[in-house]
Parts: sequence; C-alpha cells; structure tokens
Amino acid sequence: MEDLGTHLLLFLFSAAVVVAVTCMFTEADDGRAVRMFPRRYATFVLVTGAIVGAMILVQSTVASVG
Repeated sequence: MEDLGTHLLLFLFSAAVVVAVTCMFTEADDGRAVRMFPRRYATFVLVTGAIVGAMILVQSTVASVG
C-alpha cells in the first residue's frame, strides 16, 4: 500500500490511453471524438472504481467468514 499514489496515477494514465484509443476508433470525426473523451473517461474510471469496490467488499466478506 505504500505506492498507492503511484499506482493510482499509472491507472489514470493507462485509462486515459485506453479511452482515447477507443474514442478515436469509434468516431470518424476527430472533433466529436475529442468532445466525447471527458464523459467516456469519467464513466470508465467510475465504473472501474465501482468494480474494485465490489471486489474489495466481497474479498473482505469472504475472508471474514472463513
């Protein structure tokens, strides 16, 4: 957990790359792709965070039962 900040920054950077590439490949118009980026990026980060939160909750629940 000591490198949590570094890992979060690396995740945010890699998420930006993934979202940017998918925006550019799904839209023929570059202007529209750039306008779509912030919303898609926020959605990607929030959904991924929710999945991580659910995984941590399940892990702590299962670990406490066993």
